[in-house]
Amino acid sequence: MKSYFSLFFVIIFLQFSNAQDIKSTNLEINQFIDGTLLEPSEKTKTLAIIIAGSGPTNRDGNSSIGKNNSLKLLAQHLADNGVASFRYDKRILKLMREQKLDQSKLRFDNYVKDAADVVNYFKLYNNEEYGFEKFILIGHSQGALVAQLASLKTAVTGLVLVCGSSKPISEILVAQVAKQAPYLVSDLQTSLDSISAVGYVNKINPLLNTLLYKDVQPFLQSWMQYDPSEIAKQIIEPTLVIGGTTDIQVPAEEAKILAEHHQNGQYAIIENMNHVLKTIEDEGLENQKSYTDPNFPMSPEFKSEIITFIKSL
Repeated sequence: MKSYFSLFFVIIFLQFSNAQDIKSTNLEINQFIDGTLLEPSEKTKTLAIIIAGSGPTNRDGNSSIGKNNSLKLLAQHLADNGVASFRYDKRILKLMREQKLDQSKLRFDNYVKDAADVVNYFKLYNNEEYGFEKFILIGHSQGALVAQLASLKTAVTGLVLVCGSSKPISEILVAQVAKQAPYLVSDLQTSLDSISAVGYVNKINPLLNTLLYKDVQPFLQSWMQYDPSEIAKQIIEPTLVIGGTTDIQVPAEEAKILAEHHQNGQYAIIENMNHVLKTIEDEGLENQKSYTDPNFPMSPEFKSEIITFIKSL
């Protein structure tokens, strides 16, 4: 009996020691970007830059709607497998905290520049300090398109695009509204056409105000100009596109479509993975609860796919 207890405490001690060896450092990249560098216990030359999805999303994958820790769990998984990562708050959060946000001046290209600036911070300006040689962009949801565009601005080793769409945002919005409120589709399409053409719309159906309010219209115009599938054709780096079968925001088959437009693309569709990377078997209440509960487990198959791909580069 004594030997069993001894073995138990040795295992606990080793697990605690390994966790302690992971180094976490908060860094300010520039006036817009703060984030966390997570380094594994053994020195690595591979750095993954994790790019969050839409809305005021922080480095951990959380926003005002709730805490799921999806990106924090991803970073920890990478570190456990010998891959360093940097994840950061979107610039809108820092501007909000400093009471400097003028949303009417925010553009999609700001987010692209931020991602490229993060890569260059480690690759060009602080290379001797950190010694990273391989740079992987991991973009989640909206961040998948940001990652694609950023890879055209600064050289990277590879991309992982998670729960991203193959279609422009205008088509995504129309499809989502068509499911929930088909009677609004015509008004929505008219408004989007106006925003795309001139950057604004004079008269909005009041039921669409939360989606197309005045200050967000310039940002939408800047986002709508990009077609992920067309951007994909310009990218030569190895790219893994991942979708989940219980993703209620982006259909899983989008991963296959987007990967097929990449010159060096592959895809993985993860059974029972939802939009926040958790194992969920249906599209109902449990799926929604996982957006606000960090205790839901991250998909094991997703964890395996992403590590296998990164190690192959």
